Amino acid sequence: MRGTTRVRNTVFATGLALGAVAGAAASLGSYVRREIKRRGYPTWEDCQCDFKTKQTVFQVWHSHHEQRGETVVAQEWGSYVSNPAPWLRRLLHYSAQVLATLNPRGRYVERVTLSPQKAPRFVALLHSSPSNEELPGEATPEEESHIVWRREILHVPRHTFDPYLYRLYPAPIPAERVDDLHALPTLWDPHSNLPLPTEGALLATPLGTRIDYVGWAASQISYCTARLSTAKTSRKKKN
Repeated sequence: MRGTTRVRNTVFATGLALGAVAGAAASLGSYVRREIKRRGYPTWEDCQCDFKTKQTVFQVWHSHHEQRGETVVAQEWGSYVSNPAPWLRRLLHYSAQVLATLNPRGRYVERVTLSPQKAPRFVALLHSSPSNEELPGEATPEEESHIVWRREILHVPRHTFDPYLYRLYPAPIPAERVDDLHALPTLWDPHSNLPLPTEGALLATPLGTRIDYVGWAASQISYCTARLSTAKTSRKKKN
């Protein structure tokens, strides 16, 4: 009798535990679906992520970016995924969205532009910020017209633990090319208060678009987590 009672108690306790786990999983799944819809993440059909469009995907697992003088340098460590199966592509897409919704720190980057007219001012701020020097005054039109922002890939990984290296830097230009200058689209990280030198489809998103972190670093982002619907709504309200 005692053995039978123990078995019944064990079965009952196991049933309660499984029910609690199932309920928690259902609640979490419902929250994730609502949050993905509320944030306006793109569906698989509308997404322009690397998981969908590229034959070889560089999956970022860790990244770091820092200011070096007036230059911003970024390093990305990850692994290549070559010719992933269709089901794996979809899994990576939805996994990025799920991880972004469950990210407790809620960090993000924002799509901005760095215009040539603001280059000298921003360079001066980069130089003055570490030492808390007095902020410089506005640059003259002559000074503003001779600096432009450049983005460059310094190194492409070829083996394990070999990082991608990027840099974003201001460069002088000849006066005769001033009329051909254009603003440089980039991503701004509010946490570090620095732009990211990384490239990709995210630079084609609308100005002001918020892209949520997938992991713990600013480069662990994806087109999958761009708040496109939210950006459209914000633009309509401004208009």
